[in-house]
Amino acid sequence: MNCALCKYRVQIVGFEQQVGEPQRGHHGKVRGLLEREPAANQPPAWKRYTPHPIEAESMRIIDEGRDWSAFPAEQRTALMRLVHTTGDFNSVDDLFFSPGACETGMRALLRCRRVVTDVTMVETGLKREVLRQLEVETWCGVHDEETRLLAEASGLTRSAAGIRRAWQKFGNDCVVAIGDAPTAIREVVRLVREHGWRPQLVVGLPVGFVGTRECKEELRALLQVPRITNRGTRGGSPWRPPWSTR
Repeated sequence: MNCALCKYRVQIVGFEQQVGEPQRGHHGKVRGLLEREPAANQPPAWKRYTPHPIEAESMRIIDEGRDWSAFPAEQRTALMRLVHTTGDFNSVDDLFFSPGACETGMRALLRCRRVVTDVTMVETGLKREVLRQLEVETWCGVHDEETRLLAEASGLTRSAAGIRRAWQKFGNDCVVAIGDAPTAIREVVRLVREHGWRPQLVVGLPVGFVGTRECKEELRALLQVPRITNRGTRGGSPWRPPWSTR
Protein backbone atom coordinates (compact mmCIF):
# COMPACT_ATOMS: atom_id res chain seq x y z
CA MET A 1 0.00 0.00 0.00
CA ASN A 2 2.78 2.44 0.86
CA CYS A 3 4.95 2.04 -2.23
CA ALA A 4 8.32 3.75 -1.99
CA LEU A 5 8.56 3.92 -5.77
CA CYS A 6 5.23 5.58 -6.52
CA LYS A 7 4.55 7.74 -3.48
CA TYR A 8 6.10 10.70 -5.27
CA ARG A 9 3.24 10.54 -7.76
CA VAL A 10 0.32 8.96 -5.91
CA GLN A 11 -1.20 10.35 -2.71
CA ILE A 12 -2.32 7.31 -0.75
CA VAL A 13 -4.94 7.88 1.94
CA GLY A 14 -3.31 7.58 5.33
CA PHE A 15 0.26 8.15 4.06
CA GLU A 16 0.13 11.81 2.95
CA GLN A 17 2.98 12.77 5.27
CA GLN A 18 5.33 10.41 3.44
CA VAL A 19 4.84 11.99 0.01
CA GLY A 20 8.20 13.32 -1.17
CA GLU A 21 10.32 11.51 1.39
CA PRO A 22 13.54 9.89 0.12
CA GLN A 23 12.99 6.48 -1.41
CA ARG A 24 13.89 3.54 0.76
CA GLY A 25 13.62 -0.19 0.35
CA HIS A 26 11.03 -2.15 2.26
CA HIS A 27 13.55 -4.84 3.24
CA GLY A 28 15.47 -2.57 5.59
CA LYS A 29 13.92 -4.08 8.69
CA VAL A 30 14.62 -7.70 7.84
CA ARG A 31 16.36 -9.04 10.90
CA GLY A 32 19.97 -10.04 10.42
CA LEU A 33 20.51 -7.93 7.29
CA LEU A 34 20.30 -4.18 7.80
CA GLU A 35 18.89 -4.06 11.31
CA ARG A 36 20.54 -5.19 14.50
CA GLU A 37 18.95 -8.08 16.29
CA PRO A 38 16.72 -6.87 19.16
CA ALA A 39 17.99 -7.62 22.61
CA ALA A 40 16.72 -10.86 24.10
CA ASN A 41 13.68 -10.49 26.33
CA GLN A 42 13.41 -6.81 25.48
CA PRO A 43 10.37 -5.41 27.35
CA PRO A 44 7.51 -3.94 25.26
CA ALA A 45 7.19 -0.18 24.87
CA TRP A 46 4.06 -0.26 27.02
CA LYS A 47 2.33 -2.67 29.36
CA ARG A 48 -0.25 -5.01 27.94
CA TYR A 49 -3.77 -3.99 28.92
CA THR A 50 -5.14 -6.28 31.63
CA PRO A 51 -8.95 -6.18 31.91
CA HIS A 52 -10.82 -6.37 35.19
CA PRO A 53 -12.18 -9.89 35.85
CA ILE A 54 -15.75 -8.66 35.28
CA GLU A 55 -14.74 -7.15 31.94
CA ALA A 56 -12.94 -10.35 30.96
CA GLU A 57 -16.04 -12.41 31.81
CA SER A 58 -18.19 -10.00 29.80
CA MET A 59 -15.96 -10.45 26.77
CA ARG A 60 -16.15 -14.23 27.15
CA ILE A 61 -19.95 -14.07 27.15
CA ILE A 62 -19.91 -11.78 24.11
CA ASP A 63 -17.52 -14.11 22.28
CA GLU A 64 -19.88 -17.02 22.85
CA GLY A 65 -23.05 -14.97 22.32
CA ARG A 66 -23.08 -15.06 18.53
CA ASP A 67 -21.23 -16.42 15.52
CA TRP A 68 -18.40 -13.99 14.71
CA SER A 69 -16.94 -15.95 11.81
CA ALA A 70 -18.69 -13.79 9.21
CA PHE A 71 -16.71 -10.73 10.28
CA PRO A 72 -13.10 -10.08 9.17
CA ALA A 73 -10.57 -11.03 11.83
CA GLU A 74 -9.14 -7.50 12.07
CA GLN A 75 -12.60 -6.14 12.99
CA ARG A 76 -13.79 -8.72 15.51
CA THR A 77 -12.19 -7.26 18.63
CA ALA A 78 -13.53 -3.80 17.78
CA LEU A 79 -17.00 -5.19 17.12
CA MET A 80 -17.02 -7.16 20.36
CA ARG A 81 -15.98 -4.00 22.21
CA LEU A 82 -18.91 -2.18 20.64
CA VAL A 83 -21.29 -4.86 21.89
CA HIS A 84 -19.69 -4.50 25.32
CA THR A 85 -20.33 -0.74 25.44
CA THR A 86 -23.86 -0.86 23.99
CA GLY A 87 -25.11 -4.10 25.53
CA ASP A 88 -26.63 -4.94 22.16
CA PHE A 89 -25.46 -7.78 19.91
CA ASN A 90 -27.36 -6.26 16.98
CA SER A 91 -25.37 -3.02 17.14
CA VAL A 92 -22.65 -4.49 14.91
CA ASP A 93 -24.94 -5.51 12.06
CA ASP A 94 -25.24 -2.03 10.55
CA LEU A 95 -21.62 -1.00 11.13
CA PHE A 96 -19.50 -0.05 8.13
CA PHE A 97 -15.69 -0.13 7.92
CA SER A 98 -13.98 1.21 4.83
CA PRO A 99 -11.21 -1.14 3.63
CA GLY A 100 -8.29 -1.07 6.06
CA ALA A 101 -9.96 1.41 8.43
CA CYS A 102 -8.99 -0.43 11.64
CA GLU A 103 -5.35 -0.83 10.64
CA THR A 104 -5.15 2.77 9.40
CA GLY A 105 -6.65 4.06 12.64
CA MET A 106 -4.19 2.15 14.79
CA ARG A 107 -1.22 3.34 12.71
CA ALA A 108 -2.52 6.90 12.89
CA LEU A 109 -2.73 6.76 16.69
CA LEU A 110 0.90 5.68 16.86
CA ARG A 111 2.06 8.26 14.32
CA CYS A 112 0.11 11.49 14.77
CA ARG A 113 -0.99 10.69 18.37
CA ARG A 114 -4.07 12.92 18.33
CA VAL A 115 -7.82 12.30 18.51
CA VAL A 116 -10.29 15.10 17.80
CA THR A 117 -13.86 14.69 19.10
CA ASP A 118 -17.06 16.62 18.51
CA VAL A 119 -18.18 16.61 22.16
CA THR A 120 -16.52 16.06 25.51
CA MET A 121 -18.59 12.93 26.24
CA VAL A 122 -16.81 11.15 23.40
CA GLU A 123 -13.47 12.46 24.64
CA THR A 124 -14.04 11.22 28.19
CA GLY A 125 -15.24 7.84 26.92
CA LEU A 126 -11.79 6.94 25.63
CA LYS A 127 -9.64 4.72 27.84
CA ARG A 128 -7.29 7.16 29.53
CA GLU A 129 -4.74 4.54 30.54
CA VAL A 130 -4.38 3.30 26.96
CA LEU A 131 -4.08 6.85 25.62
CA ARG A 132 -1.47 7.68 28.26
CA GLN A 133 0.67 4.66 27.41
CA LEU A 134 0.46 5.44 23.69
CA GLU A 135 1.09 9.15 24.38
CA VAL A 136 -2.03 10.08 22.43
CA GLU A 137 -3.59 13.46 23.15
CA THR A 138 -7.27 14.34 22.75
CA TRP A 139 -8.79 17.64 21.69
CA CYS A 140 -12.36 18.89 21.80
CA GLY A 141 -13.02 22.55 21.10
CA VAL A 142 -16.79 22.62 21.50
CA HIS A 143 -16.69 24.68 24.71
CA ASP A 144 -13.86 27.05 23.71
CA GLU A 145 -14.65 30.75 23.39
CA GLU A 146 -13.02 30.85 19.96
CA THR A 147 -15.34 28.05 18.83
CA ARG A 148 -18.38 29.97 20.08
CA LEU A 149 -17.35 33.08 18.17
CA LEU A 150 -16.66 31.07 15.00
CA ALA A 151 -20.05 29.36 15.27
CA GLU A 152 -21.87 32.68 15.63
CA ALA A 153 -19.96 34.32 12.80
CA SER A 154 -20.32 31.39 10.38
CA GLY A 155 -23.79 30.15 11.23
CA LEU A 156 -22.46 26.77 12.36
CA THR A 157 -23.32 24.63 15.34
CA ARG A 158 -20.59 24.63 17.95
CA SER A 159 -19.77 21.00 17.19
CA ALA A 160 -19.27 21.81 13.52
CA ALA A 161 -17.24 24.90 14.41
CA GLY A 162 -15.03 22.74 16.63
CA ILE A 163 -14.35 20.42 13.69
CA ARG A 164 -13.44 23.40 11.51
CA ARG A 165 -11.01 24.63 14.15
CA ALA A 166 -9.45 21.17 14.34
CA TRP A 167 -8.84 21.31 10.59
CA GLN A 168 -7.23 24.74 11.01
CA LYS A 169 -5.09 23.70 14.00
CA PHE A 170 -3.96 20.19 13.11
CA GLY A 171 -4.41 19.73 9.37
CA ASN A 172 -4.32 16.05 8.42
CA ASP A 173 -2.54 14.92 11.59
CA CYS A 174 -5.52 13.67 13.56
CA VAL A 175 -8.14 10.99 13.94
CA VAL A 176 -11.68 12.41 14.07
CA ALA A 177 -14.28 10.76 16.33
CA ILE A 178 -17.86 12.03 16.13
CA GLY A 179 -20.46 10.55 18.46
CA ASP A 180 -23.10 13.24 18.91
CA ALA A 181 -23.57 15.85 16.19
CA PRO A 182 -24.63 15.11 12.59
CA THR A 183 -23.59 18.68 11.77
CA ALA A 184 -20.01 17.77 12.70
CA ILE A 185 -20.03 14.98 10.10
CA ARG A 186 -21.41 17.36 7.48
CA GLU A 187 -18.56 19.77 8.21
CA VAL A 188 -16.01 16.96 7.85
CA VAL A 189 -17.54 16.01 4.50
CA ARG A 190 -17.48 19.62 3.31
CA LEU A 191 -13.86 20.18 4.35
CA VAL A 192 -12.75 16.95 2.67
CA ARG A 193 -14.54 17.74 -0.57
CA GLU A 194 -13.93 21.49 -0.80
CA HIS A 195 -10.58 21.96 0.96
CA GLY A 196 -8.82 18.64 0.50
CA TRP A 197 -8.77 17.78 4.20
CA ARG A 198 -7.47 14.26 4.78
CA PRO A 199 -7.78 13.24 8.45
CA GLN A 200 -6.18 9.87 9.09
CA LEU A 201 -9.53 8.27 10.04
CA VAL A 202 -13.08 9.52 10.54
CA VAL A 203 -15.37 7.68 12.96
CA GLY A 204 -18.93 8.98 12.61
CA LEU A 205 -21.52 7.40 14.92
CA PRO A 206 -23.91 10.17 16.02
CA VAL A 207 -27.39 9.45 17.34
CA GLY A 208 -30.64 11.20 16.45
CA PHE A 209 -33.48 11.61 13.99
CA VAL A 210 -32.72 14.93 12.26
CA GLY A 211 -30.18 14.51 9.49
CA THR A 212 -28.41 11.63 11.20
CA ARG A 213 -29.20 8.90 8.70
CA GLU A 214 -28.36 11.19 5.78
CA CYS A 215 -25.03 12.44 7.12
CA LYS A 216 -23.88 8.87 7.75
CA GLU A 217 -24.64 7.99 4.14
CA GLU A 218 -22.59 11.01 3.04
CA LEU A 219 -19.68 9.84 5.19
CA ARG A 220 -20.01 6.30 3.90
CA ALA A 221 -19.68 7.61 0.33
CA LEU A 222 -16.66 9.80 1.18
CA LEU A 223 -14.01 7.73 -0.58
CA GLN A 224 -11.15 10.16 0.10
CA VAL A 225 -10.65 9.15 3.74
CA PRO A 226 -10.71 5.96 5.85
CA ARG A 227 -13.98 5.89 7.78
CA ILE A 228 -16.14 3.95 10.20
CA THR A 229 -19.87 4.61 10.49
CA ASN A 230 -23.21 2.83 10.60
CA ARG A 231 -26.65 3.02 9.06
CA GLY A 232 -29.70 4.53 10.66
CA THR A 233 -30.33 6.64 13.74
CA ARG A 234 -28.51 4.63 16.42
CA GLY A 235 -25.20 5.79 17.85
CA GLY A 236 -24.05 8.34 20.40
CA SER A 237 -21.07 8.84 22.67
CA PRO A 238 -21.43 5.38 24.31
CA TRP A 239 -20.59 4.00 20.86
CA ARG A 240 -17.06 5.21 21.42
CA PRO A 241 -14.65 4.60 18.55
CA PRO A 242 -14.28 0.82 18.16
CA TRP A 243 -10.48 1.00 17.99
CA SER A 244 -10.25 3.05 21.21
CA THR A 245 -10.41 -0.02 23.44
CA ARG A 246 -8.60 -2.55 21.27
